[in-house]
Amino acid sequence: MDGSAPVAKMPKTAKERGKIAPAKLAHVVLRTPPERAHMVLDWYKVVLEGEAMYEADFGGFVTYDDEHHRIAVLGFPGIKEHIDGYAGMHHVAFTYEKLADLSHTYFRLKEENILPEFCINHGPTTSMYYFDPDKNQVELQVDNVPEEKFAEYFDNGEFSANPIGVKFDPEDLFKRLEAGEAEEDLLQRPEGAPPDLSEFPAN
Repeated sequence: MDGSAPVAKMPKTAKERGKIAPAKLAHVVLRTPPERAHMVLDWYKVVLEGEAMYEADFGGFVTYDDEHHRIAVLGFPGIKEHIDGYAGMHHVAFTYEKLADLSHTYFRLKEENILPEFCINHGPTTSMYYFDPDKNQVELQVDNVPEEKFAEYFDNGEFSANPIGVKFDPEDLFKRLEAGEAEEDLLQRPEGAPPDLSEFPAN
């Protein structure tokens, strides 16, 4: 970036541009100390409603759809504890089909004492951020804008005016959904100022 105004657009796919690119994003692999491998693996089973495709002493592979594994957890001797504040991957995100599914997941995980660290309506998505047992950050989200209207959304100026979003209380949002408010209304980003970036959970 050269300091000019940000530009957002939905580009053509690599295939549409005549390029050969990956067919899909297949999986994420996490490393952890061996003694924690199965605790981390079990966390992903619970959060993603996943099952182990393969498990062994060193860890295993978790799937929740037709991919043989979406998350792999491997226990490596000598792995040190997580340290905040270093460059690296910020989070991995999983998208739900509708807000009702995200609501169901929030309350299901709450019963397991798994709560989000941060909840924000970014504009394009309504997102909840969780930490796994190793402090890897996991985003559970729903798209606020239909895929075919993303370019139109980014052109309307809302995201450029506030590219961070507005925080929300999941208890309030999901209880309003249960009370009968329409999903399309609840997915609209509420009025409000963006939080300071220092409020985002670091990992």
